[in-house]
Amino acid sequence: MRSSPPAILLPESLPCVQPDAGALSNGIALHTVCTGTQDVVRVSLVFEAGSRFQQRLLVARATLDLMSEGTRRFSGAQVAENFDFLGSSYEPHLGKDFAMLTVYSLTRHLQKTLGTLSELALHPTFPEAELRTYCAKHKQRLRISKEQVACVARERLQALLYGRSHPYGAYADPEHYDALLSEYLHEFHRSFFTANRCFIVATGKVGERERRIIGDFFEQLPQAASACRPEAVPPPAKQPEADIVVEKNGTTQSALRVGRVLFDKSHPDFAAVHVLSVILGGYFGSRLMRNIREEKGYTYGVFASLLSYRHSGYLSIGTEVGKEFGRAALGEIRKELQRLCDEKIPDKELSLVKSYLCGEIMRSLDGPWALAESTIEDLQHGLAQRYAKTLFDTVKSATPAQLQQVAQKYFNPQSMATITVG
Repeated sequence: MRSSPPAILLPESLPCVQPDAGALSNGIALHTVCTGTQDVVRVSLVFEAGSRFQQRLLVARATLDLMSEGTRRFSGAQVAENFDFLGSSYEPHLGKDFAMLTVYSLTRHLQKTLGTLSELALHPTFPEAELRTYCAKHKQRLRISKEQVACVARERLQALLYGRSHPYGAYADPEHYDALLSEYLHEFHRSFFTANRCFIVATGKVGERERRIIGDFFEQLPQAASACRPEAVPPPAKQPEADIVVEKNGTTQSALRVGRVLFDKSHPDFAAVHVLSVILGGYFGSRLMRNIREEKGYTYGVFASLLSYRHSGYLSIGTEVGKEFGRAALGEIRKELQRLCDEKIPDKELSLVKSYLCGEIMRSLDGPWALAESTIEDLQHGLAQRYAKTLFDTVKSATPAQLQQVAQKYFNPQSMATITVG
């Protein structure tokens, strides 16, 4: 029987499966990863059609959500029945920069599955009756969400960091649903769900037959009728050094958010800041969890994460605590930020975090669906090599002195904005 745990051994190298790159006749880039043992395929259509491109709040979200509620050939009920009958599933996803339509299908049913998906991408009708029902339902959902201190804190932090008029800082209120019209959705779809704004990623059992089927359907996607590519993203608002309190009556908890604007994944320091965010609050044994949860008992959970958009990114630290512990919890967050700047990370702690992160990196590349997500994120950020490889190399080589230097550049508590809601 062992009297001590085995030594931690990090993997020597990272197995990276690179996608095969091709193109459809209309210029859409098709990236395929043939892997896995089951006869299943995932196909994702990724469009530069995120919320930052909308001229009116909620138009991008409503356009994506209502694409499956009626097309020239199918009603919304028929769309759902088509996917269910084939054992396929459909998942839309909207971010600030990109919108994505994803289907999972048995290989033998791929042609029929993509037949329905192509209807959603090419010929949505955005029925007025469905839009009004959608608006009424989601207006109520948003009203309920606005009662949650965590939701308000997240929105207010982004607005504080970027400015509410900035594409990355804007957020909607329930009343914005009243202004949505079907013609706005048609206009957004025509302008942004086009071949010149699209790439496709297919993973699983993908061979020549599957590539041909994908081409047969999505070579029909048209080019944009006009050059509608507002690529420029304005600079964020002047970096605030603010401590803002938003009073909310009737709540027993306060939501705390601490953060600052940083950079996107292409920045040379992104991976090192990622490592530091994990040490600070990115896993269950992190410094913030040990301090604020285990030692002080202020909360059940606290996190630190590095969020990345196509043209920016920001650090966010957050928790929910009893109102009486709000100021004390903020003080502990600032103390842990300052400790990263003032002290080198002990070798034992860094070894543990390296082991944890290597495991997470390996998991992020394990299986066809994980490979699809990794491939899509890399393509969205225009990375020359997989981010997983960049992070892996940074983790393996990171030293306490190097990480302290990075912390001194980006983790100074005086550079952080703070929101307290509740």
